[in-house]
Amino acid sequence: MLLFLVTLMSRITSFDFVVFRRILEDLEAQYHWDENHDIENDTCKTMTNSKMLFIYLALIGLLHPLAHVVSAQGQRCTTPDQQLGVCISIRNCQPLLTLLQTEGVAAGDFLRQSVCRFDNYDPIVCCPEKRGREEPVEKPVEETVYGPLLPPYCGFSNISHNKVVGGIPATLGAWPWIAALGYRNNQNPSQPKWLCGGSLISSRHILTAAHCSVRNDLYVVRIGDLDIRRDDDGAHPVQIEVESKIIHPGYDTKAYVNDIAVLRLAQEVPFSNYVYPICLPVEDSLRNKNFYRYYPFVAGWGSQQSRGPASDILLEVQLPVVSNDACSEAYSKFKSSKIDNRIICAGFAQGGKDACQGDSGGPLMLPQKDTFYQIGVVSYGYKCAEPGYPGVYTRVTTFLDFIISALR
Repeated sequence: MLLFLVTLMSRITSFDFVVFRRILEDLEAQYHWDENHDIENDTCKTMTNSKMLFIYLALIGLLHPLAHVVSAQGQRCTTPDQQLGVCISIRNCQPLLTLLQTEGVAAGDFLRQSVCRFDNYDPIVCCPEKRGREEPVEKPVEETVYGPLLPPYCGFSNISHNKVVGGIPATLGAWPWIAALGYRNNQNPSQPKWLCGGSLISSRHILTAAHCSVRNDLYVVRIGDLDIRRDDDGAHPVQIEVESKIIHPGYDTKAYVNDIAVLRLAQEVPFSNYVYPICLPVEDSLRNKNFYRYYPFVAGWGSQQSRGPASDILLEVQLPVVSNDACSEAYSKFKSSKIDNRIICAGFAQGGKDACQGDSGGPLMLPQKDTFYQIGVVSYGYKCAEPGYPGVYTRVTTFLDFIISALR
């Protein structure tokens, strides 16, 4: 805790401290701070001291914001997750205050993107209009013991990911579980066509999309690579043939629902700093979340624009999760598209950052402290990074039983 506070205070300039203290004084006047209060069983405005520290961290981030919308107080705006809102003081925006209270540090990026401007040191934020309560994604999941089917250690990245990035080359070792799926190349049999992505979830299994797996010419995967065309990039990738494919029996080629599959490899993958599995969200604290307004990452060798050439270099981007209601509305003109609890959507309202062709099957990755969890599988979207159309992903928490059964 002492180290945390030292790090926290080192980020505050003399000017920031005045602003920071003023905001906290006002929040303390609005909320009753009680270290021993049971927040889970109370509806009053109460926060624990630990959650108060999380709010401190988020508010420090607000002092130097990357404004999502520049508007005067009272003007209309668009939230980072594509909802209509109004620019008002953060003190009067209950949705964002609640987000801070319940999610702590995880809310920091969303909050920074929500800032319209400052008014005498007060953050004026884009506060979403009331659109009805966001329903839980699914009923609480019954406790399941997965035992030795999943690796005991997972989700560790060699690189620190502490800021929003988009469309930039990944660093060596950043995503050691990312896999490229190779398809037979009749013109050059020794060089597979790398057309889809996936993720290493055990020493013998790759999680990917069903639409990447139905093809008969899928035969090999490469894990831990950086530049897919070069051998002198410092990476030490592992290339292993596919032994079998387990495609979800309910996969619908028209609606793209149940778009998930597991590949069993012909031999075990040796783990290293550059080849390592990602974690699945099997903990109760993650299995029951809808991840609305979280900022997960996507990485792959896909195109950088719709129908453009694939990238030789592994690229990464960080995107906000949008509500299923907003996603369903965006795709309402496509009758075959079905957005329900099997789907999770992510993307910016203004577009510009997205997964694209060639990224299909790759993971939507959520950092939680020092561990990455896969919460989605790249499925489809309208073009790539098109304004108003978030990317559509298969929601991993809905399919945990299918995934685990495929590991047996």
